[in-house]
Amino acid sequence: MELIAALYNRIAREYSILLKQICCMIKNYLKIAWRNLVRQKSFSLINVLGLSLGLACCLILLSYVKQEKTYDTFHPDSDRVFRVVQEVQSKNSWAWAGGAVAPMLRKEFEGQLDEVVSLTQISTYLYAPEGISPEERFREDRFIFSDEGFEEIFGFELIKGSWDGVLENTYQVVITEKAAQKYFGNQDPIDQVLISTGDFAFQVKGVLKELPENTHMAFDFISGMNTFKAFNEFPITSDFGSFWWPQTYTYVKVNEQQDPYKISEAIPEINGNYRNPEEAKSYVHFLQPITDIHTNSGFQGEWTPPISAKTLWIFLSIGVFVLVLACINFINLATARAIKRMKEIGIRKVNGAQRGQLIAQFLAESFLINALSIVIGLMIVFLVAPLVETSLNLRIPIDLVNDTQLQLLIVSVWVLSSLLAGIFPAFYLSGLKPEMILKQSPLSKSKSLLRKGLVVFQFVLSTLLVFCASVAYFQHQYLSDASMGFDSNGLISVKMGELAKEKGDVLKQELAKIPGVSSVKFTSDRPGIDTGWNPTADYPGIKEGDTKNINVQYVDAGYFESLGIPMVTGREFIEDGADKGIYSLMRDRFPQLDQVAMIVNEAALEWLGKDANTAIQSELRVFTEENGELFSNFKGTVVGVVQDYHTRDMRFSITPTIYLPAKNAAFDGTSYTLIKSEEGISPELLTEMQATWKEINDGLPFDYKFLDDDIAQQYEQQAKTSTLLGSFAFLTLLISCLGLFGLSIFTAESRKKEIGIRRVLGASSLSIVNKLTSEFLILVGISLLVALPSGYFLMKEWLTQFAFKVPISVWFFIGSASISILLAYTTVSFQSFRTAHANPVESIKNE
Repeated sequence: MELIAALYNRIAREYSILLKQICCMIKNYLKIAWRNLVRQKSFSLINVLGLSLGLACCLILLSYVKQEKTYDTFHPDSDRVFRVVQEVQSKNSWAWAGGAVAPMLRKEFEGQLDEVVSLTQISTYLYAPEGISPEERFREDRFIFSDEGFEEIFGFELIKGSWDGVLENTYQVVITEKAAQKYFGNQDPIDQVLISTGDFAFQVKGVLKELPENTHMAFDFISGMNTFKAFNEFPITSDFGSFWWPQTYTYVKVNEQQDPYKISEAIPEINGNYRNPEEAKSYVHFLQPITDIHTNSGFQGEWTPPISAKTLWIFLSIGVFVLVLACINFINLATARAIKRMKEIGIRKVNGAQRGQLIAQFLAESFLINALSIVIGLMIVFLVAPLVETSLNLRIPIDLVNDTQLQLLIVSVWVLSSLLAGIFPAFYLSGLKPEMILKQSPLSKSKSLLRKGLVVFQFVLSTLLVFCASVAYFQHQYLSDASMGFDSNGLISVKMGELAKEKGDVLKQELAKIPGVSSVKFTSDRPGIDTGWNPTADYPGIKEGDTKNINVQYVDAGYFESLGIPMVTGREFIEDGADKGIYSLMRDRFPQLDQVAMIVNEAALEWLGKDANTAIQSELRVFTEENGELFSNFKGTVVGVVQDYHTRDMRFSITPTIYLPAKNAAFDGTSYTLIKSEEGISPELLTEMQATWKEINDGLPFDYKFLDDDIAQQYEQQAKTSTLLGSFAFLTLLISCLGLFGLSIFTAESRKKEIGIRRVLGASSLSIVNKLTSEFLILVGISLLVALPSGYFLMKEWLTQFAFKVPISVWFFIGSASISILLAYTTVSFQSFRTAHANPVESIKNE
């Protein structure tokens, strides 16, 4: 035992001595590394600043992309939750499905689907008789109705009350925290009452925690689908039988033993059993993963605005590019400085330094400077991220404590960039023989190709981003500034509800009396924003297969004149009622209109097979039909052809549209009142409008928006894209120029003797500057040959998502090339000019 104890003590002493030696050695390495960093201030500053900026940009962009990709992943078993969408006539894809889809799926896939839930959304006025603002009505657009099983599919947290009976019974509701605070303040909302349009009383049964930001769903009130049926006098015990009404967002949760894609493929075949087989072929339903909804922007009628997956890939690529550029700078400058330290390496080896010691020294320096860069980069992130969130209205959650992916990214960048930057001096130079190093071998020349290649790669990426940012910026400007075909200046839209529509004519007359108001018109859809509904249309003698779904809007008499949209031929609707048609009911329930006046746009003429003049007095029919039965049937004649204008934003082409009178014989199609002032809407004029509204519709909110603002909001995503691209294109150029500046310092120092001799022999400063800069400009020129064609093909593909797009002209190439060349020349010539003006005698003497 004594022998074992003695052996143990000896091992412990040896281990302790070894540990102290290692600690002392590491301390020594770090001390020398720090001295080298301090001694080489310019290179150290460039390295730290470049890598810090690169890491900060990468973290911000990756955090943003990650946030966008996490939409709806918080729901339990989100990988088994799907939305039922439809493709119409192989042309248009819609996010909604008709009310008959959910019952069909429940019946046909019983046992394969755990839950089938359909949701529909309405707009209503609400007030709380016992709330914080009794009798004050608020217009709520985020009111939805759901089938039973909502809480089984979605992971929204209920913090008060219960779901029991809410979705099965009628006139019960669950609300969000925000709605509870709005209507009841600090009162307990449970069992309180909310009154909606038509004096229906909803009893509050639960409060949801505020919805997460990363969900495509948007609501503040949810009641049962049975309540929606009661609203519309539909039998509560019956299933919806229409594939058109109501328009619902339908979700399913697939049994974990089932293949969702096989179910998706089977739905179109089953569809033909529930509607006319030929009709069913034009409406193909399929499943879309709920986690793909936010990043799949190809569907019309989305609940909330999605983001293009292409845009996210662009942001992700930018983040990676910026980080790669920063790492290239670091590696480039580190290898350049290492070659300058060859004499130091040779002397150390002659004095007995071991290769392992030299390797450890260079790696210590590399890891130290990278650690400083990461610390500064993280400081930049926490300073800049809130500014980016505020200015661009983005959500950039950065949680370094709990986000293991970000932690792994930071550690990976630190280790990889440190190894790549330190591996050349650490393993290659330390292995050379001292006599070879001290004889000044041509090693620096052999490695210059590597540095030049890295410079070319840097400017390929930075010029590529400049080109892409330029195209994205001018595309956004084009969309924002191009004429939409109507005058939107001084135009506001006021949202109407059923209560406001009852006094619409009086409201119109009183608003028109206000000095400064030039027109007041009713419409179902806002110009430049809403396309209208999409029923089927045909005409006598139409060829088989030419019947198509076409956009239909309801507009007031004089509507087009008020918006400055000229009539190509014919006339607008008139006020005397002659255009309203003759109203009757089909099957004692469904509306039919005869002899109603219709106006078409120029885009519809091709479908009609007529020119503007021959289209006048043509007969047209607009209808909805399922399984051979008509649910609406509007017949009339064309009284006018209006010039094409954009009924929705310019990302989409102008679609054929038919216009009907807003107040026809069957119903009032008014959803908005458009109020226009030629002089613009001043605050005083707006106050008068609000006072007039309150006088006529006391208690109803004056829910208005400036049309220009609504139109601009549609291009918000393009604005963000162009701003981010421009900002990070500037940063990539800055980082590239930092690296170029560092290399120009290295080149100038390496060639001091040559420059001094040239000056003594009579060379001018300008000729020396040109000689030093020309080498770098050649590299930039090579990068342009790669970057500009690549940028053209990338942005040409990106622009395919827009129906109206800016042409990629030669000026994009000239501008991008000029920016890169000018910045590169300015960066290199600054240091070259200093070197060329140095005292040549001092340069030669010091060498």
